[in-house]
Amino acid sequence: MVNHLILLTEEQNLHVADGKLISGDRKIAIETLGSVQCFSASCQWSQTALEMLATQCPIVMARWDKQQKKWKTFSLAPRARYVNPTALWKLCRLSPQHATQLASGLLWTKVCNQHQMLHTFDPHLSEKPQLKENSYNRILRLEASYSRFFWPRYFSALATDLFERERRKPKHPLNVALNYGYGFLYHALEWQCLASGLDPTVGIIHKLRRSRPSLACDLIEPLRCTVELTVARNLDDLQDPKRMAGHFAEMLETPFTYRDGKFKLRSIIRLMVESFVRSLDGKEHFQPFVLHARDACL
Repeated sequence: MVNHLILLTEEQNLHVADGKLISGDRKIAIETLGSVQCFSASCQWSQTALEMLATQCPIVMARWDKQQKKWKTFSLAPRARYVNPTALWKLCRLSPQHATQLASGLLWTKVCNQHQMLHTFDPHLSEKPQLKENSYNRILRLEASYSRFFWPRYFSALATDLFERERRKPKHPLNVALNYGYGFLYHALEWQCLASGLDPTVGIIHKLRRSRPSLACDLIEPLRCTVELTVARNLDDLQDPKRMAGHFAEMLETPFTYRDGKFKLRSIIRLMVESFVRSLDGKEHFQPFVLHARDACL
């Protein structure tokens, strides 16, 4: 059994004994941990516990900055146990046509997923955005213009007085929650890229930039709708950062439809990255996450 540990309680003293992570009377075998997410600023970690966990699973620490009104996170990525040189070589040697096809699929799926969500809010909308020609440049322009179409209608559906999407240093609690939820997905995708033997800094849409996981930024596009749905379903807790952190942790365990089956979002991330790896040689079609109408309901 693989356990994903989420720490929300304050004043915990975490240490290791006999291969188990111990906090008070609670014990969990380190070898069973798949990830650790800590949202408590007062947890006390022993050095041994951090060193053992860093070689076992991904760890993310988060704290709420009251002055900037945003979550600040850092992660202890596991040591690269597995490198897939074949996949890395294929990713770096993608033909322009194949790279364009993958990039177009990711952006088009993102737009369709967001439109599916808006269609749930307002059934009078068309079922899909209009696209006359399936070319990358046209899809890229559509993605930019659709953002201006999407956000006012999303905010209006949530009955908020917000009309602008703040990406940097957000002040409105709704924008703060969205940014943090996307960060949650970035971490999960970056870890899965590492687990699949890929370098998460080599992307196909986002350019190479120092300290940016460009591949995770690419693969997150179809999954953004899950964060937007989670925020819409928990509007009453926007003012409580700890509760929202808990909701985003639950989001990863929420079942969604993917490839005609029901899987937890955490598993969908793994399956989607694995599908991306297999598609690099062009023999298998990449299958990004497509939001089902039933899953888009509030």
